[in-house]
Amino acid sequence: MKAKITSRSKTHASTPFDDSATTRLERMGIIDSDGNLNNSTITTLAGIFAGLFYDDLREYTGDTRTLQNIYEMFKELYRNKDYQRMYLFLAIQHDRIIKPLPDPVWWIAGHSEVITAFMILFFKRYDNITKSDGGNVSGEDSNS
Repeated sequence: MKAKITSRSKTHASTPFDDSATTRLERMGIIDSDGNLNNSTITTLAGIFAGLFYDDLREYTGDTRTLQNIYEMFKELYRNKDYQRMYLFLAIQHDRIIKPLPDPVWWIAGHSEVITAFMILFFKRYDNITKSDGGNVSGEDSNS
């Protein structure tokens, strides 16, 4: 007798805003089983992503003025501690370079505490990269 193989059909696609999101963030090591942030993982994720994002943006735009404008917007949102908008701006810029957000970055969308920690760390690294880049996109003296 052959075994019957059945498949379960999904009623909807999982999103960062449904019940599975917390479990996924836990599996990725972004939060622990109590919902506490894993700062080491978030720091690593934000640092890696900031570097990749900067390079992708620079390669895609090739325009120093556009890079300057994007940097200034991130800087303003960071100064205003508007981390939700910062995340949305990041997602829009990623769409602009015709790349989907990497899964770990996409999955944090439904968790405001993670977004806050991620965006703070992302901007600090992005700011550092921008200031140390030979193109001096930040418009500031890299020696200051």
